Amino acid sequence: MIFDHRTYTARPNQLGHFLKLYEEVGLPMQRHYIGEPFGFFQTHIGELSRIVHLWKYDSLADREARRDAMEADPAWQDYRRRVIEADHLLDMRNQILKPVSFFDPGK
Repeated sequence: MIFDHRTYTARPNQLGHFLKLYEEVGLPMQRHYIGEPFGFFQTHIGELSRIVHLWKYDSLADREARRDAMEADPAWQDYRRRVIEADHLLDMRNQILKPVSFFDPGK
């Protein structure tokens, strides 16, 4: 099992706009192709205007297959274009994480 850990930094005063577009357009498509996120958060204390989300996959191959299917969907491509054109985000980063032996993410 692996986790895709993504952190997006919104431009000042753009977090709400990004989250609204994501909730209405992006999230339904991700749920269709990837499934339910393992976690989805925004910073409350610390470096503000950050969105952190985690997606659980069986393997790197599973992640690649699901994300490739989503990336091939013209509706997803349109959503990504809308986010870029709206210029909501400053930065996007992701890491692939593996659970340590004593953590069971199924609990």
